[in-house]
Amino acid sequence: MKTQGNKLYSYKMAHDTRFAPNPLCGVLTLATCKPKMRLNTKVGNWIAGWTSKHIAHTPTKTGEERLIYLAKVTKKLSFEEYWEQYPQKRPIYTDDNSVLERYGDNIYQPAEDGTFIQIKNVHHDESNMMKDLGGKFVLVCEEFYYFSCLSPLGIPTELRPNIPKAQTAYGAITKDSSEFINYVKQQTHLCKYTDAK
Repeated sequence: MKTQGNKLYSYKMAHDTRFAPNPLCGVLTLATCKPKMRLNTKVGNWIAGWTSKHIAHTPTKTGEERLIYLAKVTKKLSFEEYWEQYPQKRPIYTDDNSVLERYGDNIYQPAEDGTFIQIKNVHHDESNMMKDLGGKFVLVCEEFYYFSCLSPLGIPTELRPNIPKAQTAYGAITKDSSEFINYVKQQTHLCKYTDAK
């Protein structure tokens, strides 16, 4: 029997800078980019990010994409909620802070008039605000497996879910990705960051 709990959204990543998604501070978040995916994905769904021709050091041929990360959506927050609940994800940007402190994706501070102020960060400027905020929600994933673009995970052919041939707004959906998810869970020793459940 197929379960919506293992519904998977797959997409190809143009960049992997630990910003979108952000796998730091013990939880993986998607707060910027992919606005339509953030609108449509539900709590309990899974998201998989795959290599693409835009990311160096990985195969580019369709059908040979490798997994950069897999994550289960456990919370879907408004930007206001995200700002308040995850201060550790706000980037700290000074001349003497560490690189990791600059990588937070909690970059939209609510203003009193209902708008948002984009705080200083190394990835997005004001030209990205409309697209980022158009997603309306931040996806929080407390269970995740992040391999990175430097050591993405190869997936056996028989376990590969639906993967789009090119970058898409919504991603490709696999209604029941149970076998794929179970395989990835067995590879936690290869993860760069994880909070396996």
